[in-house]
Amino acid sequence: MKAARSIPPQSDRRPPPRRARLAWLLCASATAALWMRPLQADGLEGRFEVRSADLQLKDGVYHLNAHLDLPVSEAVRRGLAEGVPLAMELDLDIERVRQLLPNSRVAELTQRYHLQYNAVSARFILRNDNSGQQESLNSVDSAVERLSEVRGLPVLDKALITADRRYEASVRAKIDFGSVPFSLRVVMFWVNDWHRESDWYTWTLQP
Repeated sequence: MKAARSIPPQSDRRPPPRRARLAWLLCASATAALWMRPLQADGLEGRFEVRSADLQLKDGVYHLNAHLDLPVSEAVRRGLAEGVPLAMELDLDIERVRQLLPNSRVAELTQRYHLQYNAVSARFILRNDNSGQQESLNSVDSAVERLSEVRGLPVLDKALITADRRYEASVRAKIDFGSVPFSLRVVMFWVNDWHRESDWYTWTLQP
């Protein structure tokens, strides 16, 4: 007569769904940490600031010019060459200066850019997310240099400001490197190498 075989309880063979989800998140965060480790060595380190900015009036519209120092290390350049995306936001704020009252906002604008290598064309594509316009560049150095120079960006109609008033314009930049999903960013809350913000650069606008 064959010996009877004991069948383990159902709970021993299948982990609870909640425990399985937790295990998946931990494994995914560990994998993402290993993937990001080569980039975190020097990541988005270095000087990150708006070096200069001004508004030039042309055909009744003010255009923004700005020069940025981007924290693009050799590790980030290698990542770009391998297809890792880099995104940048440029925030512009224009206020009318008042003596006894808080300043009043005249205009605010967020300009978004996206830079990524296209393996099919073997070119770096810099896209203006606001307008949809794209520019094709042949090297990572030329792409980073182009991203750091903002020229002739239309931002403000002359009719919105008055000649006998004083105004201040401020601009700052934000940069994100990589495409880590939001769920992993929540789990890996201690890692901040993929995002940085510059200080505000402020100057007086004379109509």
